[in-house]
Amino acid sequence: MKKLTKQEKHDQCMREIKGTLAVVLLCCVWHIATAFILNGTGLYFLGMPAWFSVSVFGTIVIALVGVRILLKKVFIDFEYDDEEEAK
Repeated sequence: MKKLTKQEKHDQCMREIKGTLAVVLLCCVWHIATAFILNGTGLYFLGMPAWFSVSVFGTIVIALVGVRILLKKVFIDFEYDDEEEAK
């Protein structure tokens, strides 16, 4: 586990928040855009309208890949307790 200063902890938390929000926004944009683009095309995939299948299953895939990337590149393991102030 890493030892970080209070400022480094704050910076890391902000980095994690921004990364998570980026993945959430990407998922939302994909979900809404594909639903609007494919709606009314009359295409079907897996017995459901294509807009639903592509929108929902694509969002799941993007979320899983995004979380994996966040865990490997953005998130780090550190204690958030303020041990310095307790002394």
